Amino acid sequence: MESSPGTRDLLFDRIYGGWVGMLIGGLEGLPHEFKYKEQPRETLPEFTFLESGARSDDDNDLEWTHLRFMDKEGVLKLPYPRLVEIWKANMNEGIWVANKRARELMDQGIVPPETSSTALNPHAGYNLSGQFCVQAYGMIAPGMPPAAADLGLHYARIAVSGEPLQAAQYWTSLISLMAFHEGPLDAAIDTAYAAVDPDSAMAEVVADARHLHWQHRGDWKAARQAIHTKWVQQRKWNLNSTSANGALVLLALLYGEGDFYRTLQYAMALGYDADCNAATAGAVLGTRLGFRHLAGLPQFKMPDRYVNKTRPSLPAECNVSDQAATLMRVCERVILANGGERIDRNGQSVYRVHLQAPRLIEALCAPVR
Repeated sequence: MESSPGTRDLLFDRIYGGWVGMLIGGLEGLPHEFKYKEQPRETLPEFTFLESGARSDDDNDLEWTHLRFMDKEGVLKLPYPRLVEIWKANMNEGIWVANKRARELMDQGIVPPETSSTALNPHAGYNLSGQFCVQAYGMIAPGMPPAAADLGLHYARIAVSGEPLQAAQYWTSLISLMAFHEGPLDAAIDTAYAAVDPDSAMAEVVADARHLHWQHRGDWKAARQAIHTKWVQQRKWNLNSTSANGALVLLALLYGEGDFYRTLQYAMALGYDADCNAATAGAVLGTRLGFRHLAGLPQFKMPDRYVNKTRPSLPAECNVSDQAATLMRVCERVILANGGERIDRNGQSVYRVHLQAPRLIEALCAPVR
């Protein structure tokens, strides 16, 4: 595909917006986590944007840990033995389900991707880690969905295999597209479809969400219940699965119609793993809109502060803007590694990004056993 120029300021704003959108969605969504299972929330919730600042949570700090070491060590794909060292030093609290089991397996001498074997990790074949632990890899690969998906797959394989890897490819690709996408959001949702195996549940989920939004244009609850009936009651997907939750994120994005606050309201009210879903929706729209847009919204109260209480190798406190700067440095490495270049023009840094179309990196196969 063609190359596209983007100033550092533009790309930084999109990355910063994606990271902040993810933080807001994940942390403000926590009060709604698994509160609405059989039925959605009756009304859309009101909330502000992190009045006390951001903090560590598994919706952000697994990626933040990886990104810090990617930046520090100058490596985009940290080798799995190195990741075991990093996880042993840092992932000892505040992790759950597939990630928790992967960490336990590391203590037995097992190294990724074997930590995502369903014979050893019973959560690996469905778990939402394939969605909420990969979002930042889309941010750092602007306009390069295959590069984003390739990074997402590398880190997702720590804890999941099979179907969740299709979700990892889809969400990283969609977020990557947002950096330069100016058309309708539903067009990008359709474009990212090329990143998943057409026989996967993720592909079917995208089609279902698009159809249900069209069929129930004015009734988000009816669309949600149709998802619940098919994917939870009939197909028996876990409420912590990429399939059921991915469908709800897509509904939130479609009903939210590009409005950041409204989209997060839907992501929280639709239910299931609502904090993770709001984090993903926030990452998508935050990258599309940029930080300056989010900071101008009336609900924005967020100080430039991030408190870490879970990952010992990371600073106890830092600025969120410094986190975004870390992502920007890693982003430059991704751009250069994928045929792009950095140009200094009139004292301003401009990146020429070699744009890529979404494509399938890894076809659907049985989970690692």
